[in-house]
Parts: sequence; C-alpha cells; structure tokens
Amino acid sequence: MLILILSVLSFNSSALNNEKKVLEIVKVKESPKIDGLLNESVWQNAAVAKDFFQYAPYNGKKPSLPTEIKIIYDNHAIYIAAILSDNQPDSILKDLSTRDSFDEANADLFAVSINTFNDGINAVNFMVSAAGVQSDAKVAGNEDDANWDAVWESAVKITENGWIAEIKIPYSALRFSKEKNQTWGIHLFRNIRRYREWSTWNFVDINVRGFTNQMGELSGINDIEPPLRLSVTPYVSTYLENDAEGNIWNSDFNAGMDLKWGINQSFTLDMILIPDFGQVQSDDEVLNLSPFEVRYDEQRQYFTEGTELFNKGNIFYSRRIGGSPKGSDEVYDNLGADEEVTRNPAETKLINATKISGRTSSGLGVGFINAMTSAVDAEIEDTITKQIRTYQTQGFTNYNMLVLDQTLKNNSYISFVNTNVLHAEENYTANVSGGELRLMNKENSYQIFGRGAVSQIYSDSTDIGHSYFIQLAKTKGNFLCELTHSIESDTYDPNDMGYIRQNNESTWDLEIGYNKNQPFWKVLNWHNEISFRQTNLYNPRKYSDFEVNFRSNTTFAKNYLHLGFFTEAKPFMRYDYYESRVDGWRYNRHKIMYSTIWLSTDYRKKVAINLRVGSWIAFGYDQYGYNYSLEPRIRFNDKWLLIYDLNVRSAFNTYGYIEDYTDAAGNTVINFGERDQQTMINTINTNYIFNNKSSLSLRIRHYWSRVEYTDFHRLQEDGELSNSIGYDTYGNDQNYNYNAFTIDMKYLWRFAPGSEMAIVWKNAIYTSETDILNNFMDNITNTFESSQINSISLKVLYYLDYQYLIKNK
Repeated sequence: MLILILSVLSFNSSALNNEKKVLEIVKVKESPKIDGLLNESVWQNAAVAKDFFQYAPYNGKKPSLPTEIKIIYDNHAIYIAAILSDNQPDSILKDLSTRDSFDEANADLFAVSINTFNDGINAVNFMVSAAGVQSDAKVAGNEDDANWDAVWESAVKITENGWIAEIKIPYSALRFSKEKNQTWGIHLFRNIRRYREWSTWNFVDINVRGFTNQMGELSGINDIEPPLRLSVTPYVSTYLENDAEGNIWNSDFNAGMDLKWGINQSFTLDMILIPDFGQVQSDDEVLNLSPFEVRYDEQRQYFTEGTELFNKGNIFYSRRIGGSPKGSDEVYDNLGADEEVTRNPAETKLINATKISGRTSSGLGVGFINAMTSAVDAEIEDTITKQIRTYQTQGFTNYNMLVLDQTLKNNSYISFVNTNVLHAEENYTANVSGGELRLMNKENSYQIFGRGAVSQIYSDSTDIGHSYFIQLAKTKGNFLCELTHSIESDTYDPNDMGYIRQNNESTWDLEIGYNKNQPFWKVLNWHNEISFRQTNLYNPRKYSDFEVNFRSNTTFAKNYLHLGFFTEAKPFMRYDYYESRVDGWRYNRHKIMYSTIWLSTDYRKKVAINLRVGSWIAFGYDQYGYNYSLEPRIRFNDKWLLIYDLNVRSAFNTYGYIEDYTDAAGNTVINFGERDQQTMINTINTNYIFNNKSSLSLRIRHYWSRVEYTDFHRLQEDGELSNSIGYDTYGNDQNYNYNAFTIDMKYLWRFAPGSEMAIVWKNAIYTSETDILNNFMDNITNTFESSQINSISLKVLYYLDYQYLIKNK
C-alpha cells in the first residue's frame, strides 16, 4: 500500500544527495513499554535518524517540519520511536480508517520499511496513522501486497509539539539470517497530510523507478537469533442462509484453523485446514457478451496474503482453486428427454491448502503452494418418475505451484516457475513451466525484462504451447521509453491454474513518456505518454489491429485539482478473429476514435469529487457511444466516510455474435445481431470507524445492463455482414435486461492482536430477462421482487503465538 500511495504522488525535484545514509543502532537489555510516552531510559542513548528529504511535492528539498526517529533493538524485537514535530498540533489530521485502508484515510502517517536481506528488492512495511490505525504490507520489486498481515504493536500520542508514534516489531514478524553481524535496508517515511507532503530519511529520487532499491541502511545489528515462529489461528463460524426462493432458511456451523510455522530463519509454512470463505466480498458480476472469460479479483485472504512470489511468471490465478467445476456446463448436454438439472454447484469444495515461502541469505526465494478440492456432483431429476441421479462435474483435483527466485546485483533477479493441475479421475494433467528475468544497470536507469512459459496438457492427446514477453526500457529520468514484444501461440493454454484472456496473438508495443516532475507555472507536475501497438495473429501470421494512444495529466499546486486527458485512435480496418467463435473466420471492425477527460478534487476536503466523461465514434458508420462517471466522496467527520459511484456506459448500433451452425448443405452459418447496450452501475461504499479496533462497513452495488437487438445479419467469408436476414429470425429472444444487486455489510472487531470477530450480512439478487425495462424505478422494483439469497454469519478467530505464550509462562 505504501508503494501505491507514493506512486500516485507524481511530483519531483532534482536530487540533492544521492549518498546512502547509514544508522548504527544499539542493543538494549530492557524493552520499552509501547505507550507513546517515550519516558524510558533506553531511549536516551538511542541512535537518531534525522535530516529528512522531501519526496513530494518538492523532491529533495527540506521538509516543512522536522522529524527525528530513534531505533533500538533487543533479543526479541526492534523498536522505533518517531518524534514528529508540528508547531500546529491542532491541525494534525487524524481521521480514523480501517486497517490497511490508508488510501482512504485523511490522516498524518509514519512508516518504516525494512529489508532484512538488504537486496534492494524485497521488504516489509509497517505504517501507523496519527489516529493509531495500523497498516502493513510485503514488498517484492515495485509491487506491494497489502493483504499481508503481521502481528506487531504501536501506540501514538498527540503532544503540544506534534505527535509521537512508538512501534515494536517482534522478530516473529520478520525473516532474517543467523549471521552474527547484520546490516538491513531501511526506509523511514512521514506524511504531513494537510500539506500533501511526503518525506524520507534516505533520499528517494522520484526519477528512479522503485523505493526498495533506494533504501538507507541499519547497521549494528549483532547477536540476534531468529525465533521459533509458530502460531495457530483457530476459527469458528456459524451461518444462517436462505435459498434462492427465500423460502427455506438453513443453518451451518464450521470450524478450522490456520497454522503458520517458521521452518527455519528464512522459510514459513502456512497451512489452512477446513477453510471458510463465506464472508468474502461479493464479486462485481457483469453481463459478458464477449468471447472471453471475465477475470474476477481474488477476495479470499489466504490467497492474497504473502503471495508475492507466486506472481512471478504471470501463470497463477488463484481463483482457479475452488472455482467453477470444469464440467458444470456439460451436465446440460447429458440430459434425458424428461430430465432437468436440480442442483449444479457453482464452486468446488476446498479441502485444505499449504504454502511454503521464504528467502535464503544468498537471495534465493522459494515458494510452493499445494491445494486440494473434493469431487463435485450435479443432481438430475426425472420429471416423470422423480428419480434423482448424479453427474460428476469435477473429480478430486490437486493444484500446486513451485517458484524459485534468485536476486542478482543491481536489483535484478531471475525466476523459475511451474504450475501443475491433476484431475486423477479424468486422466487429465495440465502443466505450465516458465521463467522471468529482470536485468538493471548499476544506475537503475535501463532495464531488460522478459518472461516465457510452455504449457502442456496431457489427456487423450498432448497439447503443447508457448508464450514469451520481452521488454527493453529506459526507467530513469524525465524521458522514459519502453519497447515490448509478446507472443502467445495458438496452443498456449495456462488456464487450468492461470488466466489468459486470449491466445494466438503476437503484439508489438512502443511507449514514449515525458514527465515534467519539477513544479512549474501553477502546476506540481505534468505527465505525458504516447504509445503505439500492433497486434497480429500468431497462426496464421495475419494483421489484426493497430492503435495509437495519448495520455496527459497534471495536478495544480494551489488546490490540488488533478486533470487528465486520454485519446485512443484505431485508424485502420481491424480484423477480429475471436468474435465469430469459429476458427478461420473474422469480423471486420472499422476505424474508431475514443477520447475521455477526467478531474479529481482534493481528498483532504470534506467533500471531494471524481468526474470522468468520454465518447467514441466509428468513422463512416453509424456507431457511437459515450460514458461518464461521477464519484462524490463525503467525509462527515473523522469517523465516517461515504463514497457514491455512478458509472454509465452506452454503445449504439454495434454488432455481436448470436449463434453458429452447419446448414443442410454443410456450410458454416454465423449470425450476428445489431444492438444497443446501455449499462448503469450504482455503488455505495461507506465506513463508520468506532475506534482503531472496530468498524462497520457497508457496500451496496447495483449493476443494470440492457441489450436490445434491432436487426440480424449473417457474417460473410470476407468478414463483412450481409444485409438484414430479418428481425423475426430471433425477435426479442436475444434481448437482455440483466441485474446484479448485492449488499455486503460487515462489523469487524479486532479484540486482540491478530484476533477478530466479524458479523456479516450478504444479500444477492441476479435477474436476466428478455423484456427490456427502460425506466429505472420500474427495473429496480422488478429486481427487488425477484428471488434473492441472504446470508447472516458470525466468525471468530483467535491468534495464538508460541513466543507470546512462552514469555507469559
């Protein structure tokens, strides 16, 4: 999250000091009490880090307010005391937020980032706000994982001279070597929210990509032993749920646990037994008319926490584990004359999952994950005899992934990755092996990045495919440039455990950017980028698409108003080889241009607004569309934030696939429909924070999409559409009036470190009809009158740490 927050602050000044700072800290015998008072004697002789540099808005200049950080350590933990001076303590912003949600917080922040192996690539972040709210993240390269949660202590106190943050990071939250004398990489950050000012102890040049590669150093760390890292988090949960018709309420009780064991100083085993993911946020479902699968975000914490290694190679999509059964659609092709499907589970049941991950002192990272799902059966009923039979939609399945990642000098690395999926009962195995490489020069100004993979599917036959991606980039300075080439062969298929939108593609990309980071005139920055992309089929090698994009945005210094502009032009005929759903056929798409502008006001204000307006047109054809979004953000007080998002998209006179078949003469027939599609999405997000340990959140989303067909045509062999084949060919049977309405309400209480209680109410309504309702109130009334699913649940998990129990004993 820290990288995300700082990355969006696109301000800069020339570097004043590129020398790496070093802070030598001392070991103490008595540990301080974490209360924010700093009245223990151990702080008197502590090493002090001061003389910060601005990161933003004036990169390299002296900060507006002084900061001093004291650091000590003992045999159990490292302690940080941040003395954050402020001559206007009444002006310190300290709005409350939920844990790990500082992107929504309007509060001053202090953060420490530690790289125990000092490799310039990997780190862990610990942040605390002036309201006492914690956040943490694990960093790998230029990406951070805010879902990673550690157990650590912090306390803050507002004083007449500013505010103080006191932090204790136990060694159980870190991974480090057994070496007698160690030097760690460290960053110390401060954010003065009312000035929108970030500062760092070690200078961070905004013209250099990345933060971990620009750390200072922490020396003097001697004679510390990695502790036995062993914790268990048992849980119990109970559910009260109704069926889709709302007639029958069922109760359920679950219990399981999460086990974390530090195998040695570098590696951790994380095992979840009898998992329960019933309280995760509802998916943002959409009406999908494309030939491609919709990719939904992972919401299950186990598969989002500590998974940075598994992102290497771009072949792992965790939603495959416990996802839709492979044969869930096949059951409908195996029905008798008088049979119907009465039960068809949408997900497979996860039995358990195990992760092993870590990094050695020599920089070798190792990650392994294994998960198992049980067999799934659909139920089919004979409507005459009422007899029920089962049809297995997926048998027992095992998933695993192995990652080896070796860090190299100059913040470079090389990785090997492998995924394997075994459907033993179906005699089906899917295997993907690949690698990833990043090479940086000493100044971190140029980069070579590449990855490649080979997919192998073993069933009745063997299918082998390949892909690769290679990029040459200038990564430092005002002028930036990237040249990229990628290929996915027509037989490349990683989708048993990964995700690829489409294969059989070859792409060239050129991106050129110029960023004016030094404040000038009335603005703080100015970012510009132009890109060119050409796409071809891989087999056969045929032209598909060409596009040119231009983007420009800036932020004004006086009121922090952010303005942006984007335009996309596709100036030539485009050949779509996927929309027809039949190999060897194409659909000709014509020249278009799309443009959009946006603005965002200052989030420090009680009321802020995000606004975006765009439109597109197809040249020479009566095809056009528009979109707009409006997002007001209202901060009622320091505990309550409400965000409303209205998103509207419309497209008129477009064409899309209806069906294909073989006629009596043996010819392939592909029919398309001419349609208008209008989509409206209303989303409400609100959080009420009672204190830094408990909160109430509510998310309401209504997705409404109308698709009305006005005519039908036949796709011809040259890619063009024939004249009308008559509206009555299908009539209004192809129309959609689709609604997805969901409510997610959650009360969360973190009653002890690592322990929490959650009460969740989930409501879901999904409707799809052919009768179009154009009036919003008529549509929402019809939606609420439809069948719905409700779930009310209580879940309690309790964190038990071996070191804490032994110390207390």
